Amino acid sequence: MIQKYLKMRNKILFSSLALVLAFFLSSCGSGVDDLLDLADGVPRKAIDRSKLGTNAFFSEPEFGTVSEQFLEIRDDLKLRYVRALFAWTDSVQPTPSSEPNFGFYDEIAESIPSGVDVIVVLSSLPSWMSNPANWVDGDPRKTFVEKWVIPVSQRYSANSRIIGWQIWNEPNMLANAENTTLGVATQAANYVDMLSLAYLRIKSITPEKLVLNAATTAINQNFPETINYNRAMRDAGAQLVTDRWTIHYYGELFENVARPDGVKDFFRSIDRPVWVTESGQRGTDKQLEYGERAWAFIIDELPNVERIYQYRFVENAPANDTWGLRNASAVPLSDLYVYLRDN
Repeated sequence: MIQKYLKMRNKILFSSLALVLAFFLSSCGSGVDDLLDLADGVPRKAIDRSKLGTNAFFSEPEFGTVSEQFLEIRDDLKLRYVRALFAWTDSVQPTPSSEPNFGFYDEIAESIPSGVDVIVVLSSLPSWMSNPANWVDGDPRKTFVEKWVIPVSQRYSANSRIIGWQIWNEPNMLANAENTTLGVATQAANYVDMLSLAYLRIKSITPEKLVLNAATTAINQNFPETINYNRAMRDAGAQLVTDRWTIHYYGELFENVARPDGVKDFFRSIDRPVWVTESGQRGTDKQLEYGERAWAFIIDELPNVERIYQYRFVENAPANDTWGLRNASAVPLSDLYVYLRDN
């Protein structure tokens, strides 16, 4: 009797779920086919190397000099796109009146080899920025632009291998206190004001260089809050002051791309090419499969994606926890590194 009851219960549950799914799909409109495909799983496909770059921060000398790391990216991995970080920190500018120390960033800029182009993300705040008395005209966003974005863009204006500047990183991340200092954590319009000021000033210095909006936290995660921040940036006019729309993509959650009002629908309203400036997977034995699933899926679903920057080139972390293509553990190379090197 128990087995008969269980079979009957399972049959009723399956029928109910089928009815719910049918109702949901019938309300999805153009997303039905995509959602049905996702139900069968996302297949692995060859990585499109022509669209692939990597994040490289050059802050861990155990992996080689800045020049050696650049050459490894170009010659061993055969990648031509790099995203670097010029962080505005206490070590760079310890007081509001001190001159910035560009030494490390000069080394990065001077080490870019031929055949490689670099976008630089400008972010972080020195600790003295937490005091409003140090803000230009009482505005922290104007201060960031005037004291960091403009000096950096002026200093490297003649470097043709730096092709653009990404203004800030993940402004919607509530856990980052610097977003609160800038007033952008929950106010996308404030971020767009900062982006607009940076865009106008950079274009007056080097009109040929790209200006990129800050990517939010992974656009496919924390639905719908993250994509709503992107919508708010769009509605505040961010498309007018960015040359590419940038996003981050982590994890899977492919259904949030295909669902009604999801990522795919959002990008139908964006008229800029898309660059994914961070995407990747932890674990030296998981990176290749992730790239073959997630990146192929992104490119198939969002045809305006021009580039994907893997996160990240090197990281001194355990093999099962590292984002790095190369790390300092007993398993120093990820499966994605080996694939890129050998193919």
